[in-house]
Amino acid sequence: MQTRTKNKLEDIALIYREFEQRIQNEFITGEDALQYFIDCMPKSEWLKRADIYIDGFHNFSTIEYLIIKGLIKYAKSVTIILTTDGNHDQFSLFRKPSEVLRHIEEISNELNISIERQYFNQLYRFNNQDLKHLEQEFDALQINRVACQGHINILESATMREEINEIARRIIVDIRDKQLRYQDIAILYRDESYAYLFDSILPLYNIPYNIDTKRSMTHHPVMEMIRSLIEVIQSNWQINPMLRLLKTDVLTTSYLKSAYLVDLLENFVLERGIYGKRWLDDELFNVEHFSKMGRKAHKLTEDERNTFEQVVKLKKDVIDKILHFEKQMSQAATVKDFATAFYESMEYFELPNQLMTERDELDLNGNHEKAEEIDQIWNGLIQILDDLVLVFGDEPMSMERFLEVFDIGLEQLEFVMIPQTLDQVSIGTMDLAKVDNKQHVYLVGMNDGTMPQPVTASSLITDEEKKYFEQQANVELSPTSDILQMDEAFVCYVAMTRAKGNVTFSYSLMGSSGDDKEISPFLNQIQSLFNQLEITNIPQYHEVNPLSLMQHAKQTKITLFEALRAWLDDEIVADSWLDAYQVIRDSDHLSQGLDYLMSALTFDNETVKLGETLSKDLYGKEINASVSRFEGYQQCPFKHYASHGLKLNERTKYELQNFDLGDIFHSVLKYISERINGDFKQLDLKKIRQLTNEALEEILPKVQFNLLNSSAYYRYLSRRIGAIVETTLSALKYQGTYSKFMPKHFETSFRRKPRTNDELIAQTLTTTQGIPINIRGQIDRIDTYTKNDTSFVNIIDYKSSEGSATLDLTKVYYGMQMQMMTYMDIVLQNKQRLGLTDIVKPGGLLYFHVHEPRIKFKSWADIDEDKLEQDLIKKFKLSGLVNADQTVIDALDIRLEPKFTSDIVPVGLNKDGSLSKRGSQVADEATIYKFIQHNKENFIETASNIMDGHTEVAPLKYKQKLPCAFCSYQSVCHVDGMIDSKRYRTVDETINPIEAIQNININDEFGGEQ
Repeated sequence: MQTRTKNKLEDIALIYREFEQRIQNEFITGEDALQYFIDCMPKSEWLKRADIYIDGFHNFSTIEYLIIKGLIKYAKSVTIILTTDGNHDQFSLFRKPSEVLRHIEEISNELNISIERQYFNQLYRFNNQDLKHLEQEFDALQINRVACQGHINILESATMREEINEIARRIIVDIRDKQLRYQDIAILYRDESYAYLFDSILPLYNIPYNIDTKRSMTHHPVMEMIRSLIEVIQSNWQINPMLRLLKTDVLTTSYLKSAYLVDLLENFVLERGIYGKRWLDDELFNVEHFSKMGRKAHKLTEDERNTFEQVVKLKKDVIDKILHFEKQMSQAATVKDFATAFYESMEYFELPNQLMTERDELDLNGNHEKAEEIDQIWNGLIQILDDLVLVFGDEPMSMERFLEVFDIGLEQLEFVMIPQTLDQVSIGTMDLAKVDNKQHVYLVGMNDGTMPQPVTASSLITDEEKKYFEQQANVELSPTSDILQMDEAFVCYVAMTRAKGNVTFSYSLMGSSGDDKEISPFLNQIQSLFNQLEITNIPQYHEVNPLSLMQHAKQTKITLFEALRAWLDDEIVADSWLDAYQVIRDSDHLSQGLDYLMSALTFDNETVKLGETLSKDLYGKEINASVSRFEGYQQCPFKHYASHGLKLNERTKYELQNFDLGDIFHSVLKYISERINGDFKQLDLKKIRQLTNEALEEILPKVQFNLLNSSAYYRYLSRRIGAIVETTLSALKYQGTYSKFMPKHFETSFRRKPRTNDELIAQTLTTTQGIPINIRGQIDRIDTYTKNDTSFVNIIDYKSSEGSATLDLTKVYYGMQMQMMTYMDIVLQNKQRLGLTDIVKPGGLLYFHVHEPRIKFKSWADIDEDKLEQDLIKKFKLSGLVNADQTVIDALDIRLEPKFTSDIVPVGLNKDGSLSKRGSQVADEATIYKFIQHNKENFIETASNIMDGHTEVAPLKYKQKLPCAFCSYQSVCHVDGMIDSKRYRTVDETINPIEAIQNININDEFGGEQ
């Protein structure tokens, strides 16, 4: 014996001895119960008078053979029926039942009892020659082919779903045309993936069925409530188990529209990041706090206040129940105490009465299966508690350990459903199902890998070790894997011989996960036994016989819909489908629901134009909006309608969003800029760190209810934000050192009617319908430079996203990017408010990307720290558009000279001192004015379209990209590339926007004061 095998046996023996010692005199295993039955046999007077019949079994375990031995010894008679030809060859088709016969012979010899053998060679079950021939020749060495009379069929489907749909249609034919009953039909399967398909497809055809699989109870609301309740205690009231508990609706059934109230509560707790004992803070769950949901505080209406009061009351009721449960469990010390506390808590929840009431209502409505489920759930709970008390009794245990053990018990509970009617299709697995003498048996999933199933050797005791024990120690263990592999043929044999009249085999070419599948070799073997037994390809069969799809009224209408859709797409469709449409349409009985289906054929996701009157009711008699609203409309009219018309908002969560990060950077930079009056040149490293810390201490606690101090991750993120700000300030210092422009105004708001002297006035525009357009917004930074009697202004906009930190003049031309031209227009209109000279001219329209730059190096040795700092700062180079005026160019970067490209602004000079095309993004002053005026016209056009009521699902495709990728309203608009692609808007991306704008004749004066 190998050392490895010896050590393994010693380990097994040790484990088994310890196990036996642990359960001795306390517990009993299933095998021990059978042994106890054997020990009781000699004392049974009843057994001595009994005639025992054993049928339907093909193999037995060692303890079961001992039971049979006892029955033979003490019963009046024992009759065992076996399916075998008596061949004891280990590779015979009937190896398993022959092995049983051998054991019975050994038992009879040991007891000195003779066996009375009776052979049944006459086939009584089969009522046709096809099935008789199949049974007799399945394992024949020499094939004897006969003509197939049509009682055996093989179906090939593309998918498993198509396969079961076809089985359902054929069952309907069996019932309607062949006068069978549902109870005359059985479906056998082996791949567990089919169980779900039976549950999802057969009800669509109104086929009653009973499937022998057990379903887990864990997904039932009562079980989910209890498991969530346990997890709430175990996780210290974490948010996810609390929400799952609330959503089961088990503890909230007394509230009207409880699901809606729970949704509102979920919105609130997700926004505030409520977890742990914060659930108990009544002050936090104040009705007034609900008015601030979604970041938009508003005064509550009476209905809203009443609703939120119900939310708060619901939350308090549930919390009271959880606290009661936690208190009861915390006072327990032994398992019996815990079980008692758990049961009493369920009574405190009034769960028994609630379940019994629900069960009675289900029974009254004829939903007996659901009613049975409730009974089994309650009985299962009680059984777990009883078992725990029986096993552990008064043994001390912690609450955490009890809840863990109890939860494991809940996971094991399964529904065992009894048939709800006698007349139903029997569904079972090929290995275990007890179906006999059915008129028609369907064997589905006959694929290689399923039938036969690959058998692998046990990792505990290998095939070689089994052979060793049998040869050297005369110890008989389970068969080796190669023998078990041969037994797969017997499984197929038993399954296919259950029918009296017809057998249908089916398989699919694709598995549930999209993998390719092959036909079972057994089907090839069966096909070789018959002439004219062809494999029927289901799609091809239906193409030739479309009427075969019309077996069930509802499903026929769905298939009709698919056929008509193909017909509308100019595909060839059988005339019978058009005839079927006319018949169904003209039938009062069949036409129900047809119009709804047909409407989908012409569905093109078209929205309804609101009209001017409805638009005024929806948007008001004047438009007060930010620039981003108009840009959103240009992206897609429906996006604007959903956001500003329907006012749909995404659920706000207690997490840092991208726009939160942008707001933080804006606030921090404003705070620091105002502290130093915009003089970034004066900053040194010490001052930068000091100001950054001050700004973060002031601003971060106000973000998302102090989110950035809520966890170690967010505290780390706060430090990252600080590092980015410090690098940004270093870059601003560097840029300010070489620029004559001085930052003067920060976070400057503008609107039609300023509320303070610091705010700027925005000119009112007017739509074509005469509706005022009042634009509002905030300019991040305004830099100014004055020379003689002329002021030049730069607009600086901070962006935390690289994608939005670029000025695309093509987008500006088409109204897709309106921000910078609007800001410059506002500044030019407000020279007096900004303290500028009478003559004000545009300088630059520039973006500053606030970020954490990355520099690539081949190795650590290549890093020069001084050069690294300079390279990092250069990554903050401003982008945008600059006035080509020489005064502006000179002021933007005082280092500019021939053959120099600035690292702070998008300007470079050639050898002759002229502006380089490659390194400069410039336009003359007149062109900038034209862009500004054209931008106004885009505002007017966009606002006019809004007030006209345009709501089309028409995203604007630009550079092969759609705004849909980042849109929050896809689930509302149902944008579809197949349906909506024809309505995608595009623009001419080949234009030169500067040349295009110069060709437009625009007459307007700039620099006027409003």
